[in-house]
Amino acid sequence: MPVSSAFAESNRAQTERLRRLVQRLDADALRQTMPNGWTVAGTLAHLAFWDRQRLCLMRRWAAGDFCNGGYDGDLFNATSQPLLELIPPERAAQAAREAAEEIDAFLLEVSTDLVATALARPDAPPLDRGSHRQDHLDRVEQALAAAPPVPPDAGQ
Repeated sequence: MPVSSAFAESNRAQTERLRRLVQRLDADALRQTMPNGWTVAGTLAHLAFWDRQRLCLMRRWAAGDFCNGGYDGDLFNATSQPLLELIPPERAAQAAREAAEEIDAFLLEVSTDLVATALARPDAPPLDRGSHRQDHLDRVEQALAAAPPVPPDAGQ
C-alpha cells in the first residue's frame, strides 16, 4: 500500500462519513451558515477543491512531472475548473465582474510599498489583471462570434 495504513484508514473513514452527510443534506442545510461565515455548501466545495488539487498534483508527480515549485497555474486550473463549471452561469458572470472591480479598486488604494514588496517576491503575483482578462475575453468573444445564432425561443 503506497500510503500508510493509518492514512488509508483515515481517508476511508472520513470519505464514508462524507458520503453519509451528503446523502442527508437538503437545500436548506446546504445554505446553512457556519460560525466561520462559510456555508455548508461552501465548506464542501472547499473540501472538493483541496482533494482535487492533491489528486491533480499527485497525478502529475506520478507521471514524472515534479514541477519546479512555486505557483503552478496549470495545476490550479485543472484543480478548480470542474468546480467552477458547477456555478450557475449568471452567477459566474456576476462573480467575474465583481472580482475584477474589487481587485482593480484595491490595487488603486493599496500602498506603493506593498505593491513593491509583492512584485519583489520570487512568486510575484501578476498584478496586471487586465492582460489576463484580455486573453480570456478575446477567447470568449471569438467563441461567441463563431457560434451559430441561438433561436429566440431556445432555452424556454
